[in-house]
Amino acid sequence: MAKRSVYYSVLNMGLGHAARSLPIIRGFITRGWRVIIGSNGRALRFLEHELPEIETVVTPDYAIEYSRGRWLIPKLMLQAPLVLTRIAEERKLTNHIVEKYSPGIIFSDHCYGAYHRSVPSYFLTHQVYFAMPAGMDAFAHFAALGNFYFHKKFRKVIILDEKGTDGGLLSGALSRHPENRTTYAYAGIISSVEKKESDSTLDLLVSISGPEPQRTLLESRILSEIEMIPGKKVVVLGKSESTARLKDDEDLQVFSHLSREEISTLINNAKMIVSRPGYTTLMELAESGKKALFIPTPGQTEQIYLASRCQEKKWFHAVSQDELKLAEDCATANKYPGVSMRGATEKTLSTIFENILEI
Repeated sequence: MAKRSVYYSVLNMGLGHAARSLPIIRGFITRGWRVIIGSNGRALRFLEHELPEIETVVTPDYAIEYSRGRWLIPKLMLQAPLVLTRIAEERKLTNHIVEKYSPGIIFSDHCYGAYHRSVPSYFLTHQVYFAMPAGMDAFAHFAALGNFYFHKKFRKVIILDEKGTDGGLLSGALSRHPENRTTYAYAGIISSVEKKESDSTLDLLVSISGPEPQRTLLESRILSEIEMIPGKKVVVLGKSESTARLKDDEDLQVFSHLSREEISTLINNAKMIVSRPGYTTLMELAESGKKALFIPTPGQTEQIYLASRCQEKKWFHAVSQDELKLAEDCATANKYPGVSMRGATEKTLSTIFENILEI
């Protein structure tokens, strides 16, 4: 009997979507499914490194560019026609993949064109509504109309969070949705980092990630200040195109990229973590129960919202990139307890495969 197959498409925007999809992809593999992965850029290289035997397809890159300054929303609006063109290309590619591989289902991590009318298609997200810039909350519903349009193309929209009072427990208002729509289903949080007992031998782990050019700007800022912090430190630059070790001193190591297994070990050994407040990172911290300092990408409203929400709930300390004083802010962040949802990933995978997917 031929294996059941799934086409799994992953958005290339930093490594967050690829990292959070990894446990689900492995879930398909362990259940005997043939998996065809579609992605591009650093996300595809990451997945090929983690799953070297997997079949892959290069998908259209949305090629979203982020500004060096804070005028992110206007810049993103100007790129909307290009993104819509790439979604249309993604749609055509998906039709070709269905003809070639005959997948039983399609699974999309935020790839709007990865669906087919004759194949059950599922969309993975944490963001039904977009975080709006200050003073523009009244336009939130208007901004979400594009999401609503594309979400209708999928059998289910799987939200990676538990239901909270104002939307999701971790994602807050980002994952609220119209109550009269049965398309949406909360599945719980998921993480490719597994909590393990450790001796906390690492004083500080810095994980640099996200879209350019802000990733490089944060890298420069961190590397200029990291030497002033005492103790053992590791910096991971989030550049999946290389596995080089760029510095290997007794108290400071700098890596271009590490595997998820290596990252998981470092997170478990670290007393404190410095990172962007991407939603995947937030889920990893909840699963591992670690303390952290958040530095949101300038102008990226989702990260700014998540950082602010975490600070308001007194989970984590956050600071803007321009105002970062690494040693002082790490000391402040150490006073915050973090948030713990240990064991959530196993429960979420069970919910997805046993309750949500119609397979």
